[in-house]
Amino acid sequence: MRDMNFDKADLDFLATVALFHAVGEEDLKSILGIVTVEHFEAGEIVLIEGEATNDLIILREGTVEVYVSRGDQKIHITELGATSYFGEMSVFDDYPRSANVRALTDVTAMRIDRDSFRAVLKANPAALFQMCTVFSHRLRNTNSALAKH
Repeated sequence: MRDMNFDKADLDFLATVALFHAVGEEDLKSILGIVTVEHFEAGEIVLIEGEATNDLIILREGTVEVYVSRGDQKIHITELGATSYFGEMSVFDDYPRSANVRALTDVTAMRIDRDSFRAVLKANPAALFQMCTVFSHRLRNTNSALAKH
């Protein structure tokens, strides 16, 4: 559902997301205009590995688990909480989802489609640099998790 009733708290929340630290208030308001709010119950699958979707998801409330499946084996990658985001790789490529994401608690999430998010990145290069930093950290974490198996 698209939630067009955003308020100051929503704007303040978005400003706490690392990706948007360097984004001005007017641009944050524009970003809120392209957000779709979704809710997931604990245990519900948010993203499926191999799925062909291409949007960015920001956690407003709750915790999710990120994992990959290899045959019968489930390999835990990480857990993410409020202000974290995922799905960002699909903003840049047309490949299917690289991992599963499951709600560990009830979750409220903000979803932004690829084309809208690309426009945000073009207007705010600092957000793109922040994404690269997160990519680097996540790749290191994934390598570490996979090395354990």
